[in-house]
Amino acid sequence: MTTQKKLCSLREIMARENLDAYIVSSTDPHNSEYLPAPWKQREWLSGFTGSSGTVVVTPNVAGLWTDSRYFIQAGKELQDSSITLHKLRIPGAVDYPEWLADVLPENATVGIDPFCTPVSSISRLKACFSGKDIRIREVTDVFGELWLDRPSLPDTPVMSLELSCCGRSVENKLLFVRKFLSDVQADYILFSSLDEIAWLFNIRGRDIPYNPLVISYAVVGKESAHLFVKTHKLARETAEYLRQVGVEIADYHHLFLFLDALQGSAVFSLDPFSLNCAVYNKVSSRFTVRENRSPVILEKAVKNPTETAGFQKACLQDGIALARFFYWLEQTVGEKDINETEAAEQLAKFRSVCSDYISDSFPTISAYGRNAALPHYSALPGKDSLLERKGLYLLDSGGQYLYGTTDVTRTVPLGELTPEEREDYTLVLKGMIALTNCRFPQGTSGAGFDVVARYPLWRNKKNYGHGTGHGIGHFLCVHEGPQEVRQNWKEQPFLPGMVTSNEPAVYLEGQYGIRHENMLLCTDEGSNAFGEWLGFATLTLCYFDTAPLLPALLTEEEKKWLNDYHALIFEKISPFLTPEETAWLKHKTSPVY
Repeated sequence: MTTQKKLCSLREIMARENLDAYIVSSTDPHNSEYLPAPWKQREWLSGFTGSSGTVVVTPNVAGLWTDSRYFIQAGKELQDSSITLHKLRIPGAVDYPEWLADVLPENATVGIDPFCTPVSSISRLKACFSGKDIRIREVTDVFGELWLDRPSLPDTPVMSLELSCCGRSVENKLLFVRKFLSDVQADYILFSSLDEIAWLFNIRGRDIPYNPLVISYAVVGKESAHLFVKTHKLARETAEYLRQVGVEIADYHHLFLFLDALQGSAVFSLDPFSLNCAVYNKVSSRFTVRENRSPVILEKAVKNPTETAGFQKACLQDGIALARFFYWLEQTVGEKDINETEAAEQLAKFRSVCSDYISDSFPTISAYGRNAALPHYSALPGKDSLLERKGLYLLDSGGQYLYGTTDVTRTVPLGELTPEEREDYTLVLKGMIALTNCRFPQGTSGAGFDVVARYPLWRNKKNYGHGTGHGIGHFLCVHEGPQEVRQNWKEQPFLPGMVTSNEPAVYLEGQYGIRHENMLLCTDEGSNAFGEWLGFATLTLCYFDTAPLLPALLTEEEKKWLNDYHALIFEKISPFLTPEETAWLKHKTSPVY
């Protein structure tokens, strides 16, 4: 069906259910960023493939709300769809709750899928709707009627991590959770975020592309622990190990049966920012509920020594693959036709040489020329661009290894560049180096030093519309919280052991995009009379192409950092390369004066 026909069918259901609007979220029952195929309902309805966005449908109009990462992409994908793009994170932006409150009449009814709507979103909607008495009605799985060839839930196997990979036992993590239960005076805590469950039980899977997660729920009590998952997906050894450490296993769809069997006097701790409305309502209808942020979010963000060592090992493997890739790219472009998709596939081949490589950690952004001006560009076979010996090529990619997750971006010249391209290339690198070298007092959040990365661009009246850095999971989601480096993010202070990306950028629509990205480990930098101090150590091991640089724009301190970094890369990576690749890397990492 075309998008218009899908909208027409949805409106017929809305009329039958007496709905004045219906909200189509971009998540699943677990508030995931990347979705299993059966929960990509927003993408199926609208054709918009970005990871963030909400569609709202009324009897007469439909709109998509998304942020600046996807403005260009959404504009293209929504053509001829009759869905209007609403831009967020810009001056004067109006988000969909406020828009609905403005356009709907008094006593209107808005439909939502309670399984795909977090409790926190409902709270915000109610706050916006209260002035006009607009009601919210839960209408479960509308798309079951519309999406007739909807995929089924995945059946990928579940694996358990060795202690040598994760550094902390399930028993130890359960003790941590039970200490939290004691602190908040609750009997149980219910987990629905898949990365939290994977971390807690040291399990990994392939239910979601690029994220080694298992579709599941979990309940931990003071004396028991319960994992709800498709049981046939667990290998016998994994199931036996979990049972030995006191974890009872039940079918994924039996969570509500379990809750029905519990005594009604129990007290549950629930996280309204991750738990879906349907499960929250089920628990709160029978038990006393205390709302708390999940303790696992911050606990897994601070990596233990084994995890930190794993990140270093993963970044070494990534560095080898990237060096071999960029050597291949330089030798191949201009000699034979290479398009963006083929380049991404070649990088995956180089990564897969490592036996511990599991998959990419997100869809590779392989973007040449003007395509790189789309921060989350996706090359499609048959519609992608050929790489030519001119301009800039941006590659944002990452890998999932048994011992860590990687995320790295490099922008490289394929030929002649304009003076503006060279200046922007240098300014973005200056910002990345400045953030890398930043020291800050303990208690500082990412908003406190986001300006450090932007300042070289700001001085030249340039900017970028996304955050500068995000947390990275340990053989988990490439995007994790609670820390971020973002202008308006003021909540979670950075802590030693957190792993975060550092990725300033600049984009000129229709011309080019430049982004440099390394992974940083937050480190303890000691104390003095002014307090405790933190800083960053670089994990990523991949050279920056110095050919586009304007050395006159770099300070002596910036040149020293770059030269020291390149010397380290040559030392770490060259032993794994061929003589030809080694000579090439030696040239690429030669000092800048």
